[in-house]
Amino acid sequence: MLTSDEQNTAQRARTDLAKDQRRMSLLMAALDEFFEKGFSAARMQDIAKRVHLSKGTLYLYFDSKQALFKALIEEVALPTLTTTLQQSIGDQPAPAALKALMQNVTRVIRHSPLPRIVKVIIADGKAFPDLVSFYRTQVLDRVFTLIDSLLQKGVQQGHWYCLDTALSARLVVAPILFSVIWRMVFEADEYGLPDQQAKLDLDALLQLHTNNLLLILATKPELGSQPEAHHV
Repeated sequence: MLTSDEQNTAQRARTDLAKDQRRMSLLMAALDEFFEKGFSAARMQDIAKRVHLSKGTLYLYFDSKQALFKALIEEVALPTLTTTLQQSIGDQPAPAALKALMQNVTRVIRHSPLPRIVKVIIADGKAFPDLVSFYRTQVLDRVFTLIDSLLQKGVQQGHWYCLDTALSARLVVAPILFSVIWRMVFEADEYGLPDQQAKLDLDALLQLHTNNLLLILATKPELGSQPEAHHV
């Protein structure tokens, strides 16, 4: 039989879990609202209605739409991406890590909320530059840093030649962002239904991208043709 202290601890744990679950439900409802109506047009009361709560209850968790969106980045986007990158890279050789990264990215694009977050930023980013800046510093810059480290690792292990790992990290990411934008903009109509004629073969694209990267990185530049390395 549980003691009084044990019962109180268990009750607090259940209460904290319920709060966490409600918080995540509100975040996902906010993302649905932002994605369907745009960040500018989304209303706090409509977000609350999606999970059958009052607007007042929503404000107990988040005091504004901006706070909701920043929480989406911090609690959904960032953990998903960093976990994917870190698990892919691990302790394995750099070429194997790059292959694993691209395979995991495919799953992220298909099965995570990240593409919808990107679409919201693209659609309403001009009106909310602080949110764009927050996403760039909290997500993209960290992604670039991790991939930069992976490229440096490949150079140090003797697998690759890479004159500018920082800029090359952006080239690694570019087709991934293209795939996200294509999936959100061209594969779905205004009701979110898939457009089969515009469907992108994501597996084939990222496999080709991986093969091209491995080939290019393994090619030693000719002497006298090396551009100056610079960072952006």
